[in-house]
Amino acid sequence: MALAHRGMASIEAHRFDLAVVRDTLALCERIGDYHARGSCLNVLGWIHGELQDHEGAVDLNSQSLRSALKRKSPDPECQHNARLNLGDSLMALGRLDEAAEQFQIVERTVRRPQPHEHYMLWRYSQHLFHSYGELRLARGDHDRAFALAGECLALAESSDSKKNIVKARRLRSQVLLARGKPEEATPEIEAALTMARKVGNPPQLWRTLTAFGDLLRANGSGEEAGQAYREALLVIETVAAALDDPALSNIFLSSEQVKRVRHQAGCGAD
Repeated sequence: MALAHRGMASIEAHRFDLAVVRDTLALCERIGDYHARGSCLNVLGWIHGELQDHEGAVDLNSQSLRSALKRKSPDPECQHNARLNLGDSLMALGRLDEAAEQFQIVERTVRRPQPHEHYMLWRYSQHLFHSYGELRLARGDHDRAFALAGECLALAESSDSKKNIVKARRLRSQVLLARGKPEEATPEIEAALTMARKVGNPPQLWRTLTAFGDLLRANGSGEEAGQAYREALLVIETVAAALDDPALSNIFLSSEQVKRVRHQAGCGAD
């Protein structure tokens, strides 16, 4: 479990230490530690999702979910983390109904937890509120998306979960922009970007820079928007260059999300 968490920490330290997680997964399988194996699959699935390999992430998180359900643990934390990661990748693949199904299962626990279901509830609730808010935004339900972003922000601020403060404020900005209120969106994305720079988490930094670019472009500030997109692209390329898996690096750089950033940065889309 310590090795699995070391892999998670590597992302916060601006690198993706896939070898550590994969080696830990192999160790779990050799010694029959199925609890840690499920966690490793979850971490690995999360990393693949952050690197835009959503097909691979769906497979890994589905394995993690099956492992958690097979153990029949009274504590749902492991299965809910897998469901949330799975929902994120399904959403990225455009499979919104399937993503919603995963989020709704987690929401039932979050809204009415049983006495044995409180372990890490405060943490994965933040993940749920942000991800489900993104899905509601994708479906044009701006009121619900904004409310979920607010729930994420309240929990994140009360627990000083800086990365989730970034995610919540970015989502609030995106909803306000979608509502046609760029003036109200601006302080939200500026606060998100200030926190993202402070935290230094690469996925949250490039996503927030991209959202900032979107807002600047909507406001007619094309040159400043291009600068934000180019900075986002630099973060992306730095991550890709540090990966020890060329195939995954290629998937990341050729993903639709990264192609969009590259195009907006004025660097072409191929």
